[in-house]
Order: sequence, then structure tokens, then C-alpha cells
Amino acid sequence: MKHNIFIPGVIFLCCAFIGILNTNLFAKGHKNKTQKLPLAIFSKENRPAAVFDHKLHEDVLGNTGCAKCHHVLDTAQNKLIYSEGEETACYECHSSEPKNEILSLREANHTSCTGCHRVLKKEKKLAGPTTCGECHKK
Repeated sequence: MKHNIFIPGVIFLCCAFIGILNTNLFAKGHKNKTQKLPLAIFSKENRPAAVFDHKLHEDVLGNTGCAKCHHVLDTAQNKLIYSEGEETACYECHSSEPKNEILSLREANHTSCTGCHRVLKKEKKLAGPTTCGECHKK
């Protein structure tokens, strides 16, 4: 009778240990690969700059992930498209204030990043932060 409980218990503890170990290794592997969005690009913000882990997004989204964030305006089609090799940082096109049809960096981040995370959460998939304090850590 003791063996009926003992063996599943040992298996459970081993799985839990491996899960914790993998989580710590995963976190350590991405720890120094984060970048802070430049605070100067935001006007009159009360929260610290959001931390964005580009490597984590590459790993999670794979090759198809680039097109989710990196885009250029195709003037012939009048729409945003992904153009491989023309990837730039968000703040290269989006500044502290909206210009013409281009969203401010704050609006672009809140629309694109948070929007994508909310969709993933709704689909019950692994998702990034959706609240202010989760991105803007003090």
C-alpha cells in the first residue's frame, strides 16, 4: 500500500524539481537580454520605462514573430507590411508625439504589445504582461 502512494509522490517531486530548475534556467538565460525603451521618447510619463525582452520574443514567436512588430508603410497599398531586412527599433519611426498617421511610441506599444498579449490570454496561451505595473516596473 505504501508503494502505491510513494512512487507517484516521488515522480511528482521529481517533475516539480525539474520544472523549477527549467524555469530558473530559462529566466537566467534571458536575464541580461532585455532592453529598456528610451524614457526620453515618452513625454511626461510618471512610470519607469517598460522593459522589453527582444530575445524572449524571438524565442517564443520564432521566425513568424518579426512581422508581428516590425513593419513599414507600403504607400502603394497604403498599409503596413513586413519587409525582411528593414527591421528597426520601434522608436526609429514612433516618437513621443504622433506625427501624421504614425502613432506615438506610447500608443504603438500599448496598442500592439498589450493588444497582442490580451489576445493570447483570451486564447488561453502563454502571454506577456497586460497591466501597467507588469511592464513598467519600479
